Amino acid sequence: MAKVFITGITGFLGSSIARYLVDKGHDIIGLYRHGSSLQLLESIENKITLVLQENDWVNNIISHKPHVVIHAAWAGVGHNDRDNWDSQLLNIDYLKQVLTIGKNSGAVKFIGLGSQAEYGTFNGMIDEHYPASPKEAYGCVKVICTEFVKQYCNYYDINWYWLRLFSFYGKEESERWLIPSMVKKMLTEKEMDLTEGEQKYAYLYVGDLGLAINNIIVKPGRSGIYNISGSSLIKLRDLVERIRDVVNKSFTLNFGRLPYRANQSMHIQGNSLKFKKEFGEFEVSDFDASLLATINGLIKRFK
Repeated sequence: MAKVFITGITGFLGSSIARYLVDKGHDIIGLYRHGSSLQLLESIENKITLVLQENDWVNNIISHKPHVVIHAAWAGVGHNDRDNWDSQLLNIDYLKQVLTIGKNSGAVKFIGLGSQAEYGTFNGMIDEHYPASPKEAYGCVKVICTEFVKQYCNYYDINWYWLRLFSFYGKEESERWLIPSMVKKMLTEKEMDLTEGEQKYAYLYVGDLGLAINNIIVKPGRSGIYNISGSSLIKLRDLVERIRDVVNKSFTLNFGRLPYRANQSMHIQGNSLKFKKEFGEFEVSDFDASLLATINGLIKRFK
């Protein structure tokens, strides 16, 4: 099994990846900041090595000699910061330090978490050949970091994988995102105004991301950019109604009260065939069962 260093391990995606890799027997080293909540790591905290970022962390991590580096951290993921260039550009300096760890520790694989935002506005199912045309600073800096990772890793002969992530869900997700915010609103209010809800999204359960990354760790595969997306579509209207029926059947959904925003994408989905051909299947969770478990977990959390 591999020794794996993960940035952003205390967050929604990083903690889920860490839990999956621990279950598979990997030796996990995680980076955290002073004051960061370790709540999402409670089940594995005594099974991993945590390094405080304020204490000469670069050399500390290098001394552990990780075989694989997973870069899941990102500053400025909230809506208010996505078009803030000052916030987003901080991620480039941070990436430089993380790549230095990979080089100086002798790591053989580098995995970075990108975003569908790198593609900008689109409608339909798109693959990795779709041109990157980001509309916010967040997506622009992700694209810059993609090229940084590619050139740096090619120069130092490190296998690299940049995963462009589409829509995820899970009970640990921040309440500012769609599904948790809906659950919380339905627990505390009586009604909500929405668009017609005809937008279609391909959601993937967060636990399946861990499987995808484990496949990269344990299998040989070509460096490159890979989409990670669910394969089944659900209309926003249907998703919201499912949540309502579990949380609060008397909650009123006022569809059509709000207009679609300008340039609203009506179909957002990634084609993950390239990844599946290279590393195998990763979408194994039953959507209905995992969505219900997510909703019930969020109800318990918010109550």
